[in-house]
Amino acid sequence: MPGSEVSQEFALVRDFAIIMAVAGVTIVIFRKLNQPPILGYILAGLIVGPFTLPLLGIQSPITNVESIRLLADLGLVLLLFGLGLEFGWERIRQMGIRVILIGTIEIGLMIAIGFEVGTLLGWSVKESVFLGAALSISSSAIIIKILHDTGSLFKPHGKLIVGILVVEDFAAVLLLSLLSGVISIDSTTPGDIAGLLMKLTLFFISALGLGALFAPRIVNFVARFKSHETLLIVSLALCFGLALIAEQLGISAAAGAFIIGTVLGDTSHSKELSQTMGPVRDIFAALFFVSVGMLIDITLVADFILPALVVSVVFITAKVIITTVATFVMGHDGRLALKVGMGTPQLGEFSLAIIKVGADHSAIGAFLYPVTVVTAAITCFVYPFIFRSASATSTLIHRKSPDLLKNYVGILSDWLISIRTVLSIQGPITTKVRHSSKVMLVNFSIIAVLIGVATFLLRFVPELSKVIKLHESILALVLSAFVLTLCVPSAIFIWKSLQAITDDLSTAILGRTFILSSPNIWGKANLHSLIKDSVLMLMVGFLLIWSLPFLSQLLFIGSFSAPIPIILIGVLAVLTWRTSSKIHNLLQSAFNQTFLGEFPADIELETKKDAQIERQLNLF
Repeated sequence: MPGSEVSQEFALVRDFAIIMAVAGVTIVIFRKLNQPPILGYILAGLIVGPFTLPLLGIQSPITNVESIRLLADLGLVLLLFGLGLEFGWERIRQMGIRVILIGTIEIGLMIAIGFEVGTLLGWSVKESVFLGAALSISSSAIIIKILHDTGSLFKPHGKLIVGILVVEDFAAVLLLSLLSGVISIDSTTPGDIAGLLMKLTLFFISALGLGALFAPRIVNFVARFKSHETLLIVSLALCFGLALIAEQLGISAAAGAFIIGTVLGDTSHSKELSQTMGPVRDIFAALFFVSVGMLIDITLVADFILPALVVSVVFITAKVIITTVATFVMGHDGRLALKVGMGTPQLGEFSLAIIKVGADHSAIGAFLYPVTVVTAAITCFVYPFIFRSASATSTLIHRKSPDLLKNYVGILSDWLISIRTVLSIQGPITTKVRHSSKVMLVNFSIIAVLIGVATFLLRFVPELSKVIKLHESILALVLSAFVLTLCVPSAIFIWKSLQAITDDLSTAILGRTFILSSPNIWGKANLHSLIKDSVLMLMVGFLLIWSLPFLSQLLFIGSFSAPIPIILIGVLAVLTWRTSSKIHNLLQSAFNQTFLGEFPADIELETKKDAQIERQLNLF
């Protein structure tokens, strides 16, 4: 028995050595040919995989395929953790609304087109969904390299392309999480998908908010030891810790790694972390893309080459047209929009990861994997020519277009740019509504996170009750009441912000000057109150409906029902009010900094208008 264990360990080491050797040769060749190394890794996987060499009568050198696939899954987690470190949440948050809208429009339409292509090719619904998700993502590594090599990285169209790529990468993590959750549940009804989306949203908000509160402090403490090894191990502990929580919640482990990576990417030690983490990430990332190649069954080449060509043509055409139109609609001129559109048709690494998730769970047919890989290879070879021909294509279109069309496009462009300029102008009412909306959004996020964390902790109440020798229902009741008490300060801020928003909106609708000058003509004052109260009730109703699924899990526990927790909340509110207010201030500061980019000095400046609310809270 010990001998067999040794042989298995030796087999894994041998497999790893063979993979690294073949990958090393292919990546050197592809570097020499000035081609992306990812294609070299895929080719290495194709060579050592279980399908290629047997065609030549040679036994595959890899015997421990499942262990390699497990290591590849580990590689995906580390790959996304490293990507999060490079981006940082601040960079993602600071993207302009126009870039986010361009990316959102393009991703949504590409998913729809990919789904339609899959349906027309006779594929199943799940296969069509996975194809649409894969076609919505472009390759950050390849496109940014081309932008850098051509000196376009910091030009207007280059900056827009990079912003769109960031949006796509973030969306890819969401798609990975969502699709991983969908294929793990037995049914895919709209209710199941809605529940999964709510869980995913809550997880992202909680991980970002609480991660930004604790992770930087942990890293700063560890950095005092001046040890790269210690910093690396602690960072990996945070990475896999949040990945494990995400996996426990039915969300992709890679999503948890990406989130904590973006949080650590904003710390003062982000560069040191990236440098320390780089070699580890590169090794496992290479293993991941080698495993992508190992899944390709070359015997199916006759079956997937035609679909791959169809998918490639649709992907390139749709990507260029949709991104160009979306950029143009957002108020950019036609030439710039076309350069942006022709700078994106390169299938991405995350596209392969998305398809691999489906293949690993047998949610899609084996043919879809090689179709996607061949599509990525085709776009990789074609993309540089498409990108470099953007200016010539723009000149050709301008020269060959009829005058009527050119005049129409010019007028439309001027009109869209004017709209963009008008929307960027801020008035006093807009500023006040925006400030109140920020306060409401931050505090609503705090409530969602607190209740979400509490419902997660309630899973472990039976184990905790045995440790501290307290009845399960009593322990759950105390936990629920304490969490709901912490929610009270946020609820008060939300109520006051709602009142301010509805008052400003009703004033904007009716006109403050007209109301004050003619308070009793045609009942304008009553109409003002009616609009204000109606909007307030609608908003409160929406917030209550959103919160009920979480509140119901806290208020109905064991043999206890709502009245007892409500009484306990009242008692705890009196006893722990100052503590809960301090915790709320700490959370609000962290959430403001994470989601809005407002640092303590900015928050203090903006919240001077909320002094009355603060006084009311202290007197409560």
